[in-house]
Amino acid sequence: GGGGGEGDGGVDGLDEGRLFVRNLPYSSSEPELQELFGAFGRVDELLLPLDAETRRAKGFAHVTFSICEHAVRAMSELDGSTFQGRILHVMPGRARARPAAEAGGAAGGG
Repeated sequence: GGGGGEGDGGVDGLDEGRLFVRNLPYSSSEPELQELFGAFGRVDELLLPLDAETRRAKGFAHVTFSICEHAVRAMSELDGSTFQGRILHVMPGRARARPAAEAGGAAGGG
């Protein structure tokens, strides 16, 4: 069973206002990104993974807007734009993976 799939807003593949941002400068910080994306609407969550050894950004981030349309606007305006000398790639983020969703399969036997 289980349905789901297309929402009725017709928003291009955006799930709950989540964005995935690539090609960030390694020097970028959360407050800078908060400011950049916050210009388009309220940011609920911003994840900027850091490299464990260098303590610098890994060059990508996940941004979640409270309102889907804000995410769409941010994506269309920021994708391909220059941020601190780098050309940003902004794409729809994936919904949080449900644990063990992909791990399903045959229960071993034999």
